[in-house]
Amino acid sequence: MTEPGIFREARDLIRGGDRAAAVDRLMAALPQLSTQFQRKAWSYAGLASYFDGHWAEALPLFQQAAAESEVPEDWFNVAMTQLHMGDIEAAHVTWQRVFELNYAHQDAPETSSFFEKKLMFARLLLEVGAADPRGLDLLERQLLPFFTNNHVTDTHFWASRGVPGFNDVMTLLRQYYRALRKDSAEWAVLCDRVARAVDEDGRAFCKEIREGFGPAA
Repeated sequence: MTEPGIFREARDLIRGGDRAAAVDRLMAALPQLSTQFQRKAWSYAGLASYFDGHWAEALPLFQQAAAESEVPEDWFNVAMTQLHMGDIEAAHVTWQRVFELNYAHQDAPETSSFFEKKLMFARLLLEVGAADPRGLDLLERQLLPFFTNNHVTDTHFWASRGVPGFNDVMTLLRQYYRALRKDSAEWAVLCDRVARAVDEDGRAFCKEIREGFGPAA
């Protein structure tokens, strides 16, 4: 199905920084769009507001896009906006929907970025002051095993598989250990365990990041 021209126009406006105009044009075009493209218009409008940091405006737009949607990206946008607004428990509930949809539709193109989304969700939890064991689990139990089970930390190898970089995961893990008030001995144990299971480059990074744990920033 051919994409209506409003989306090209909206993309140009968003890239040019005139996001409010993009939202206005998309909303005005809604009555002329099919159900499929209405959902896309809600999503684009939500992104335009999100990029401007207008979380309260973005949330209902994303929720409209996600209503009855089986696309993980639609629900991920809702979860991230809920985090920005401080609605942490609602964000975790929505994240569970993202999780379920990705595993229900593993062949869908939208699932290719699922592992990156885990890192992004965990990072934003930390940034909004809501780091907890659930965020730690995303890193330590869901992402780290890619490297320790396969003994490979090469960035290009994992990027082609949609997995975030080893260094990024370990760096965010250290921030979580600090935020959750784990001590340097616990961090050293983790680093040593990981180092025994990964390749030479990974061991070198573990050695580097193991030192200077210090207090939480």
